[in-house]
Amino acid sequence: MENANTARIGRRGLLGVGAGLSLAGAADLCCAPYAAATGKQLRGHVPPDATQLTGDLRKTRTRVILLGTAAGPYPEPGRQGCASLVVVGDRSYLVDAGYGTVRKLVQSGIGMETLQAAFITHLHSDHVADLFNLFLLGWGTGGHGIVDTVGVYGPGNPQGLPAPTPGVTPAPLANPDNPTPGVGELLADAVDGWAYDLNIRTRYNSRRGLASLIEAHDLLPPAGVGAAPDGDVCPDMEPFVVFEDDRVRVSATLVAHPPVFPSFGYRFETEDGVFAFSGDTARHDNVARLAADADLLVHEVMHIPYYASIGYPQALLDFFASSHTSPEDVGRVARQAGARAVALAHIGPGDPRAVRDETWRRAVRTTFRGRIHVGRDLFQLAF
Repeated sequence: MENANTARIGRRGLLGVGAGLSLAGAADLCCAPYAAATGKQLRGHVPPDATQLTGDLRKTRTRVILLGTAAGPYPEPGRQGCASLVVVGDRSYLVDAGYGTVRKLVQSGIGMETLQAAFITHLHSDHVADLFNLFLLGWGTGGHGIVDTVGVYGPGNPQGLPAPTPGVTPAPLANPDNPTPGVGELLADAVDGWAYDLNIRTRYNSRRGLASLIEAHDLLPPAGVGAAPDGDVCPDMEPFVVFEDDRVRVSATLVAHPPVFPSFGYRFETEDGVFAFSGDTARHDNVARLAADADLLVHEVMHIPYYASIGYPQALLDFFASSHTSPEDVGRVARQAGARAVALAHIGPGDPRAVRDETWRRAVRTTFRGRIHVGRDLFQLAF
């Protein structure tokens, strides 16, 4: 007999087929592998995944590690999902948790027990696919893994979805009673869904309950900014402080990643340097304010000519341009901010064979004279 839940899910899937694909939904295609998008193969050997740190390997007090540098949820060779780590002494702070983050964190040699807080830019799957896995797989005992409470800071519930694209019939809502959960609800629901595993493990072990290790903080822009999920998702604003301890001060600002709301960038101020993370965004003055006089700006980037070359329609290319940043515009933002160095991350396309490092570097160099790093997984910068 057919399982009732299977039948229900199957019917929903059939309802979604042929209903039309909005440009917002089609954005996931921007990071599909070349072969999947065009039926063609990229030339050269399949690039291996990084397994150890490269870059500036000095044992300085403060470091930034690009754990994963690919854009998009679709796995590609050579780069894994977007995530970065700020390390200050014996403490670490995570920015985003795309697929592969747990493995990259282990390969970096930075112990999970050092993790103090995680900062999520937005709730697209390529930024949170491994967020709950940090706790589920890193749930430690005996002083190893995550054994103390970690703060998780990320978008709160905006209480509203953007309007559908004209002419498109959306698929039925997922979770219609709460279609826009924030980061706290996402994690709480994951704890509920994994209850069997969590309960079984605490039946024979005295470890803390996993839920007690997560302290979620839902972030929304300050009142009066004038942002809305069905309106201006990124008005001009000043960064606002969301976290502070005796090692770092973290501020956030809205960034332009329509139709997503809220979508944040983060600024870390330490005694040894200032580091800004753009999140997913089109070129915007908010990012320049966030990165003012920064020692390092870690900025997303998309090579739209590549997608044009493989036949993506102009409407989709225009959509990409409205919510992502060209390498030339990355340079312009860094120059406007007075940043001393740029590291490209959340790179689309992620496969290093599609757009070579030197191509990225030359494009940024046309508008920025500071140091330029083309991100690769497990690339470290020391300060």
